[in-house]
Amino acid sequence: MERRAALVAAAVAAAGLAACSTPHSDRATPTTAAPTADPLEPLTACAVLDQLLAGQGFTPGRPIGVRDECGASKPGYGTVSVTLEQEQGEPQGAAPLDVNGRKALIGQFTGPGTCEVVLDVPGHAQAATTVVLLSADLQAEACAAAQDLAVSLEPLLPR
Repeated sequence: MERRAALVAAAVAAAGLAACSTPHSDRATPTTAAPTADPLEPLTACAVLDQLLAGQGFTPGRPIGVRDECGASKPGYGTVSVTLEQEQGEPQGAAPLDVNGRKALIGQFTGPGTCEVVLDVPGHAQAATTVVLLSADLQAEACAAAQDLAVSLEPLLPR
């Protein structure tokens, strides 16, 4: 009985090796990575920012850099921006935050008078709100404003 099992195992192994070593150009080759859709796709940073800031005296949003980031300014106040992107990792020095039940981080990543809230978006993406005030000593106000903007942004994001 053991000899029969050994022969069957050898035959199966030989068939498997033959199948692996024989090229089949008429067969589709499976891919190891499935294409991923951008979970933020219908949203654009400038459209979202303009919607969030409507009627508050800010300039219309303008694209910043090469990623989907948009900024607007208000005389005597400073600038605010929204960024929608594939996840870039967790910024160092960030503190955990809950925004309408969504995991988020808050921190001062670029200097005094600035604050950013980074919201987690399922599908390996993130959305961020950044506030840069004209006065560097207004750190607490910058974080409060970034958090308020994130609270308004959060319901627009996919869950």
